[in-house]
Amino acid sequence: MDILSEAPGCTCYEDLRGKVALVTGGGSGIGRAICVRLAREGARVLFCGRTRETLDETARIIERDGGDCHAIRADLSDVAGVDSVFEAVESGPGSLDILVHNAAQLHSHPLMATDLDHWRQIFAINTEAAFLLVRRTADLMVPRTSGSIILVSTIGALRAHHYLVAYDASKGALESFTRAAALELAPHGIRVNSLAPGSTRLRPVDESEKDPVKRALLELGFETPTAASAFRQPHVPMGRHGTCAEMAAAVAFLASGQSSYITGHTLVVDGGATAQLSPPSARI
Repeated sequence: MDILSEAPGCTCYEDLRGKVALVTGGGSGIGRAICVRLAREGARVLFCGRTRETLDETARIIERDGGDCHAIRADLSDVAGVDSVFEAVESGPGSLDILVHNAAQLHSHPLMATDLDHWRQIFAINTEAAFLLVRRTADLMVPRTSGSIILVSTIGALRAHHYLVAYDASKGALESFTRAAALELAPHGIRVNSLAPGSTRLRPVDESEKDPVKRALLELGFETPTAASAFRQPHVPMGRHGTCAEMAAAVAFLASGQSSYITGHTLVVDGGATAQLSPPSARI
């Protein structure tokens, strides 16, 4: 079948309506799709990133879709950036029900070309920022004895990429942190989980589509069925890449009460990529 018959953009989780969510890295790709999906579920979405233009684009998509959002320009590579995000949270809604840490640094460097500065740069966003964000979020969630925290990892934490040694190591640390934080926060009614996406692509869109909002939603994989041929990937058992909307659907599930007994878990969404010993084209 050459059509992905479902576009995972329909609302499913009534309990997310009225919740307050903070999403990092919300200016593009998976982060943008997460913002759109949570807003469609009725959550008030605060999201941050480093580029004002892309943040404004995400806000336009959500607002024209009828959602409630607020964009925050911030660089999470240091404490000051995290502080600025929480200043916006505290001066706005004053509380958080959902944290999604999606922001990440990904630069290809072979091991022998990776110096300490590069290593620290990758860990600053991918791992250290996660610690700072979770610590500050816990201050807001613990008194209310509820909350869901989702840290976006990668299947590279399970099966290494070539030439992404710092990135994969940082995400492996992120998943260990997920489990440790889940243990400590469980008595306070707070769940902490990770999402490990496999290969994810924007959907190619017909150049004749001129509406920028509709175009963005189509690229993320929302709205209409997608031609599987546009995502063909023979190294994945399902035969294709994933869409940003599919990753956002998994986040919405983990944020909702439908996952109420899941904590300390890494949800892998990869079309079966990590289940296989070798790609379908290879034999061992």
